[in-house]
Amino acid sequence: MRVIKKGFTLVELLVVMAVVAVLAAMTLGRSVTGNLEKGRDGRRQTDLEAIRSALEIYRSDLGTYPVGTGSLSPTYITTVPTDPKTNGGYAYTQGGAGKTYNLCATREITTPLAYCVTNP
Repeated sequence: MRVIKKGFTLVELLVVMAVVAVLAAMTLGRSVTGNLEKGRDGRRQTDLEAIRSALEIYRSDLGTYPVGTGSLSPTYITTVPTDPKTNGGYAYTQGGAGKTYNLCATREITTPLAYCVTNP
């Protein structure tokens, strides 16, 4: 007499569960990473607009743009924002004898990768 066993062994079930867990982790990991990058890109854009506002108030008061963004704090902006990922400052250059400026951030995923603001 032959006994036919139906079902899966514990090892087979564990292997299937491990494969499903790896696939789920890969999918979830990509989704979370993309959302974090988008959030940091949005923060960079907001930071540059806040710095731009402080630069315009500075120019309105003193008639010229500052040599660096460090002179904006604390009078024109509480603290000068920094990049949310690197914690470094944004690229700022003053030009035209203090009559122009260029302020840029490098985004992670949004095209184009460079986001810049200049004087109006």
